[in-house]
Amino acid sequence: MNFADGKILNEKECAAVYEALPERLLAARRKTPPDAETVIRACERAAAGLSEAEFVSVLSGLGQDEAAARRNFADARLLLSAPRLRARLRLELGERYAEPRVYTPEGEGRAVREAVAPLGVLLHIAAGNMDALPAFSVLEGLLTGNVNILKLPAADGGLSVRLLSELTRAEPSLADYIYAFEFSSRDAARLRELADLSDAVTVWGGEEAVAALRASARPNIKLIEWGHKISFAYATKAGLSEGALSGLAAHIAETGQVLCSSCQGIFLDTEDTADIYALAERFLPCLKAAYQEKAAMDISVRAKTALDVYCAELDAPDKGRRVYKSGGVSVTAAPDSLPEAAIRFGNLWVKRLPREQILSVLPPYKNYLQTVGLLCGAEERGELSGLLIRAGAVRVCRPERMSAAYPGLPHDGEYALRRYVKIVHTEL
Repeated sequence: MNFADGKILNEKECAAVYEALPERLLAARRKTPPDAETVIRACERAAAGLSEAEFVSVLSGLGQDEAAARRNFADARLLLSAPRLRARLRLELGERYAEPRVYTPEGEGRAVREAVAPLGVLLHIAAGNMDALPAFSVLEGLLTGNVNILKLPAADGGLSVRLLSELTRAEPSLADYIYAFEFSSRDAARLRELADLSDAVTVWGGEEAVAALRASARPNIKLIEWGHKISFAYATKAGLSEGALSGLAAHIAETGQVLCSSCQGIFLDTEDTADIYALAERFLPCLKAAYQEKAAMDISVRAKTALDVYCAELDAPDKGRRVYKSGGVSVTAAPDSLPEAAIRFGNLWVKRLPREQILSVLPPYKNYLQTVGLLCGAEERGELSGLLIRAGAVRVCRPERMSAAYPGLPHDGEYALRRYVKIVHTEL
């Protein structure tokens, strides 16, 4: 769909837009891209039109805690504010990003002009989780002057379409730079068609999505990969206070473990298997208490989660695992030391990982690691933070803050806006 005049198009109109997309993209390329200030003003007006009730209802229906959904709404409005967007542009692209630099290189007789320029057309293949609204990926493309094609995920709930509609209603000239389509990720032919029209593809997804794109995209198309990532907690015996464990449990309940920054499990600084059994038993009541305060999940989500836990419990003895369950949540004590995704919505693992083995065990997973919630003594924090960062983590924080956002927070250790531009050099 195209968002002309802020109107959401019907299926027939969307088909017509898709058919005419090559001509529309060519026409957009011939225009001077919208400047960042135009986009920023539109964002402020669009933010004012967002409905908190609608936002919270959609995220709650997708499994997120209502209180966390309300905080996410407040964060979304803050991130759309003019001061925050301007600060982000200065942080990621430099204080004078909008001003071309004219100079004469040493040893050269002619002056040159260097400037930040958009890549051109970006295809955004959004993920089916709630780590970031797909609309915000499009917004990053708009801020850097790109034309944007969005392939919507199934688990968006309509929020991205709503936001993009508000954005183009606030600034109709942006409609020529935003196109969104909803179709299956298995439709390789259509993905290839859209990729062939693009200068770069941003893909938010797991290994399968990235591998499929690499296999089908032309070699001259730039691939910009984000997620999926694995986040976990790392604990020492000195850090296992009731407050730290309760904070971690609250984080798990609030996020539902659906974000890339959500805790999937706990690595314990020990070689003794008895220690992980003890921690699993100790953490289970904390997790149960946190979920008792959480609003009830959709019955279909609860049913699927219960079935997944039951199947995992059947396999546990063969894998040397012990599953501790109570009140709809579970903690699995596992003998290995490998990071893995957990069953979502209140189920996680506990494993051994002595600090001396961090740099030998985790680096093979370095491109998957994201956030570590650190439960340790104050005197241990510096050493452990350094080890975890060198092993591949890109963020180390207190357990309750694993999914806390702030303006300017990098994506997976990188500034996104820098990846959506190029530096062009013109001899004068």
